[in-house]
Amino acid sequence: MSRLALLTLALLLPACGDKPEGEGGGGGDDDTGSGGDDTGDGPPSLCESLDLPEREFDATEPADNHRWEPAGDFTVPLLDGSSFTLSESWSGCETYVFLPHWWTISAHDSTTWWTTGVADLIERSPANVHYFFVTYSNDSDEVDTYGALIDDEISVALAELDTDEHDWWSERLHVVGAPLSEIDGLVGDMSSSTTGQLGWAIDREQRIRTVGYMPDVEAYVASLNSAGEWPWEQRLYSAAGEAKYFNFEAERQAALDAVSVTEVEIFGGDVIEEYHDGTMSLPDAATMAGFDTLEIDVLMECPDKDSYELNNCGAWDYLAYMWLYDEESESWLEMGRFITTYHRESRWVVDGTHALGWLQDGGDRTIRYQWAPSWNTQPTGVTLKLRLSNQGKGTAPREVAELFSGGTYSETYNEDRPPVEVEIPADATKVELVSIATGHGQETNAACAEFCEQVHTFGIGSESWEQVLDNAGTEAGCRDDVENGTVPNQAGTWWFGRAGWCPGKRVDPYVVDVTDQVTPGETATVSYSATILGDEPESGLGSNEMRSWLVFHN
Repeated sequence: MSRLALLTLALLLPACGDKPEGEGGGGGDDDTGSGGDDTGDGPPSLCESLDLPEREFDATEPADNHRWEPAGDFTVPLLDGSSFTLSESWSGCETYVFLPHWWTISAHDSTTWWTTGVADLIERSPANVHYFFVTYSNDSDEVDTYGALIDDEISVALAELDTDEHDWWSERLHVVGAPLSEIDGLVGDMSSSTTGQLGWAIDREQRIRTVGYMPDVEAYVASLNSAGEWPWEQRLYSAAGEAKYFNFEAERQAALDAVSVTEVEIFGGDVIEEYHDGTMSLPDAATMAGFDTLEIDVLMECPDKDSYELNNCGAWDYLAYMWLYDEESESWLEMGRFITTYHRESRWVVDGTHALGWLQDGGDRTIRYQWAPSWNTQPTGVTLKLRLSNQGKGTAPREVAELFSGGTYSETYNEDRPPVEVEIPADATKVELVSIATGHGQETNAACAEFCEQVHTFGIGSESWEQVLDNAGTEAGCRDDVENGTVPNQAGTWWFGRAGWCPGKRVDPYVVDVTDQVTPGETATVSYSATILGDEPESGLGSNEMRSWLVFHN
């Protein structure tokens, strides 16, 4: 069976015309270690010109060429007779993506995907990426043939650019010019290994990474669909998603590193299935009282580190939860939510600050991390931590009152959720409405709740607030969300926008300050209703996984 038959940023740097002028990308307004403003002697470094933090080169050699290991150094021969050495070219803020020749455009078009547009790849890429085109072969003639082909494609694309753009990208598009058997070190090892079979990369932390599956939603072929085949062709520009996501990860890490935190590790990376219960050992009550922020940090790794991600990581986009067991009510309380990827690894950091209201006593608490159903347990290496910090907000959650939960849509959905009366604590100095909501098509009609816009409206007195899930039904709503944390190039229909979620992404809580609408020591009446596609809910439209609370601070 062919390989193809097995398959069924916070930072987005500017368009390529802006790249040489160094106006690429956020980070200039934060204090997380950005490159600076060229106040020293001499010209700015590349990273300073892009306003990006620099990382020193790490000469540590990888132990096993596994994902997440340090990449070390390498030298690789190029088609033009020169060579590229990572340590000599290291800027401290760029990424390196290695793309094999053997991917074909589709099951019915055996042309190499390298012919699908270098110009489009450039146009969609952030400035700080190098691409290496590697012929995965030990045959010198094949290396020459494919090398000449992609070299011509690159020349055509560069000819369309102005002088600055041409110079920028000519230094970042590399054609490897030797058979794999003649390439020593990391590039030869990774490109010859099962781990790097689909392609691989080095991220901004200088770690080895693998890449995903490259079809794109814009490359739909109706005739393939009518024949019962996978109808989306592969496109070279999909590789830009890897570089965008590495930028998101780097900016996220810089923001995390800028905060002093107390970490509470719960799971340490062991391969577990379906769900797993654990003990969360929190600081004592006096220490907990000093935290105003809680984040949940989850790393989901494929169980086999010696293989690529496809058919190794879990295959489906399932709801994942972190639950807290409440002994008084004998129930599970939702601390955070995520959506698993199609066939790829992922790391999520989500705000769970509302849960501080349940954790004020500190000590040992029982949690459950759940990410798969019993009929498809999706074995995964899970690393799970809490990040507790004081970020100077002035108040912190002390109590939580449950409001409404969702469920299957029906004609009586709204009337089944009448207003609730909530006693506002007399010492509350701030009150927030918090909701976590995602739509899912698990009922009788065409998955509408997943792919149809929904609005969840909450009211207190004469004021109301709308949690709008309007990404649903968009063709590329999740593909275009990579810079915000959606894992790119998953092996499934990951591109389509969903109601409140994307495959391979955290689910951010909806948080509204409602302090002015309530009175401490008195009762507040809170109302809720939902619409789907602008109308009252009906039976058969799917379900709404929603939970909401009032969170009381002081």
